[in-house]
Amino acid sequence: MTTILEYLAYCTPVVFVVLSRLYNLKFNRLRGTGKIPDIEGAKRRQTLFSVLAILSALLVVIIQSQFFFRGL
Repeated sequence: MTTILEYLAYCTPVVFVVLSRLYNLKFNRLRGTGKIPDIEGAKRRQTLFSVLAILSALLVVIIQSQFFFRGL
C-alpha cells in the first residue's frame, strides 16, 4: 500500500529535474545578453537543481532497497 508520502518522495526528483531544465533554458536565453550576474545565477541554480535531483533519486533508491531487503 502506497502512501501520499511515497508519492511525494517519487515526485521530488522529477520536480528538481524540471527546475534544472527551466534554469538551463533561462541560461541559454541569457547567454548572449551580457547580463553576467543573471547568467551566473541561472547556471548556478541549474547545477544546484541537477545535483539535488541526483541526490534525491539516490536517496529514494536507497530507502526503497532498505524496505525491500527488510521484507525478504
